[in-house]
Amino acid sequence: MPEFVGRACTRAYDSGVIVCREFDFEASHQLPNHPGRCRRLHGHGYRLRVACEAPVEASTGIAIDFGDLKQVVRERVLESLDHTHLNDLLPLPSAENICVWIWERLAEARLPLLELTLWESPGCFVTYRGPAHEPR
Repeated sequence: MPEFVGRACTRAYDSGVIVCREFDFEASHQLPNHPGRCRRLHGHGYRLRVACEAPVEASTGIAIDFGDLKQVVRERVLESLDHTHLNDLLPLPSAENICVWIWERLAEARLPLLELTLWESPGCFVTYRGPAHEPR
């Protein structure tokens, strides 16, 4: 167990902690092969939760700096997706495919990703845990 002085940890945790940050972006899309209304052009206010798992560094008490995480997500994801027509980037921009695309972009930055959750609207979301968890 880590030792605490006041509220500060004085050594690294043996296991990692999960650090999450949420982001919002607006985008339009259409799903041309969908049998229902989503075939038509429409938009969403998306919410993205990025969850990373990393050990806490004893010298800082931090596993992942929230500001660093924000910068990576902004540069690698939000600048490409916010206020765009997602079909210009992905041929079938379902929430599932968008989430996988985001994972690939963030994995290239070597973030210790645990999972991504992407809300298309309140109550409607997908969670992706990376290629190691894909069904075979």
